Amino acid sequence: MKAFVTLPRGTVFDTFFTPENVALAHSLGEVVWNETDRHLTPDEIAARIGDCDTYVTGWGSPRLDQTILSAAPNLRLLTHLCGTVVPFVSDEMWDRGIRVLSGNRFFAESVAEGTLAYILAALRDIPAYSHRLHDERRWKKSTDYNRGLAGKRIGIVSYGAIARHLVRLLSVFRVKLFVYDIAPLPAEDVARYGLTQASLEEIFSTCDIVTVHTPLFDATHHLIGRDLLSLLRKDTLFVNTSRGAVIDQTALEQELATGRFRAVLDVYEQEPPPQDCPLYDLPNVLMMPHMGGPTVDLRAFITETLLRESYGFLHENAPIPSEITRQMSLTMSRR
Repeated sequence: MKAFVTLPRGTVFDTFFTPENVALAHSLGEVVWNETDRHLTPDEIAARIGDCDTYVTGWGSPRLDQTILSAAPNLRLLTHLCGTVVPFVSDEMWDRGIRVLSGNRFFAESVAEGTLAYILAALRDIPAYSHRLHDERRWKKSTDYNRGLAGKRIGIVSYGAIARHLVRLLSVFRVKLFVYDIAPLPAEDVARYGLTQASLEEIFSTCDIVTVHTPLFDATHHLIGRDLLSLLRKDTLFVNTSRGAVIDQTALEQELATGRFRAVLDVYEQEPPPQDCPLYDLPNVLMMPHMGGPTVDLRAFITETLLRESYGFLHENAPIPSEITRQMSLTMSRR
């Protein structure tokens, strides 16, 4: 295996390529590193990629377009260390038969874990009670209360990889699960977890918790607008760990301002939100700076796994558990 690693040197590089993973990469073959502290241009990569058979990318890496492809006649793999591959693949690449693998399955599991953490933290008001005790030295009052997850009606918007992991995690809480998706739900999951396929209107008007896991592309931009948000009942918890632009954020801000329901938001239409964003002033919103997943400590594991899968495919014709097909990429977020 001869790999071209596009990640620039620095703190982010070090979370993926620990000393152990650098040693592993060298043990599996030859490596051409990006020795700069910036992303290389396609022309710079084309000048160096030569006879590499693997193109290794991370956030911000150049798309594998014709400029790079024309300079890499031996290229067989795009190994993407992060989640969605949409910003990194091209029609020319697919047409040439280059295979793609990514850390998406591990990212999905981590985001599901983060979503569950957000739901529990919001239901129990963990941030607020912790702030009051730690910063204000105030103990709970007899009138304080919090809520639990057991027995709740949970609506899940879109049934992709993240939602599948989340359903598995939620199943131990005796919840009732309602799922919206444009495709029929897998019969095996319906039987195992008691899923009910439902419309968006039913989910937004009847569920105690609504959590969004829709990938962002043209058809899903502002999928959730005022018409749906206005259906949320009093004290419903609305959670978004997908992409900010799946929601009409202006409508969300205005509906939240009524105080009718609460939200946990990990993503926004503009990131970071501008200083005058109304969300900052709303007491019923738990805001997180796009940290739902994957956790940083997972990056080294993903890198090791994908390096070994790449070597196994190239030298042993082994299966690629982390492969992303062209068809699969069509349902992934565009960024």
